[in-house]
Amino acid sequence: MVAVVKLPESRTYNRQECITFRKTAERFGGLSNMAGGYILNINGVKILTSEALYQACRFPHMPEVQRLIIAERSPMTAKMKSKPYRDNSRSDWDIVRTKIMRWCLQVKLIQNWDKFSKLLLETGDLPIVEDSRKDDFWGAKPEDEEFLTGANVLGRLLMQVREQIASGKLTSETIVQPLPIQDFLLYGQDISPIVASGEYYPGSYMRSLDLIKSGSQPSSDVDLLSISKHELERDEEGRSNENLEKELVEIAEFKFDKYDSLQFVLLPIVEKLQESEHTDKELAKLFTTNLKQMRDWLKRAVELGKVRKLSKPVRYVAESQLPLI
Repeated sequence: MVAVVKLPESRTYNRQECITFRKTAERFGGLSNMAGGYILNINGVKILTSEALYQACRFPHMPEVQRLIIAERSPMTAKMKSKPYRDNSRSDWDIVRTKIMRWCLQVKLIQNWDKFSKLLLETGDLPIVEDSRKDDFWGAKPEDEEFLTGANVLGRLLMQVREQIASGKLTSETIVQPLPIQDFLLYGQDISPIVASGEYYPGSYMRSLDLIKSGSQPSSDVDLLSISKHELERDEEGRSNENLEKELVEIAEFKFDKYDSLQFVLLPIVEKLQESEHTDKELAKLFTTNLKQMRDWLKRAVELGKVRKLSKPVRYVAESQLPLI
């Protein structure tokens, strides 16, 4: 059965009553996905624009195409690189593309907080509209000198992000979680939670995986996509705020690189190994990641003294230095 994709309704906007943007050199040009100066970092991969990130998300099953897109310095060239392959976009692209765009905007915000939050808040409470010559889905096309008509999906997503900033749902300390969709990958690896710094929020990675595995949906996009480190609540195992803060301190003893994905999975891996020993293949399956990535995490966890490697047969157990809380 083919899913029917409901297109957003078209709207008409008066230029004099809106914030519009088309060229990146304009005052509000930074709202465009084509704007430079908003560098992103996903799983340690440097990405120059949100446009390149969005286009790369079309092809989780084609990492070589993702590399072609991300390697381009120009956002327009990155977009053009995707064109020959678009017939082979992920099968649910029309269903998930709006969610992916919202996620890209949140990543752009969190990793460029001062610059992008200021720009968004400067728009006040006026409608934000992408003025586009051709695209009336993401933007709105001119009818005449006064009016623009289109679905303006990008503008509406920007307004959502602006509201999340104003309401405090998004802050500079927010962790943007990976989307709960199948095969949300970059270069063949699961996309990790996105942070502006190297801070760690315990359990967020595992909760994301649980949602993906169960197929359940969050009550709102913000509930899943953004979790503040200050929102330390008692989790399913009944651990208190005090104990969760203790976990933060223990993990903080390790000096992770700013975008090191191990910081998000070290504690869950150790907890799983305290329950019972596992092979690397079993752990890769449990954490829905590829075997190469899991072996790299385990090798480094052994070096950190948190995991012990046993032989004949090869399997892994937790060291005693990190007890369950």
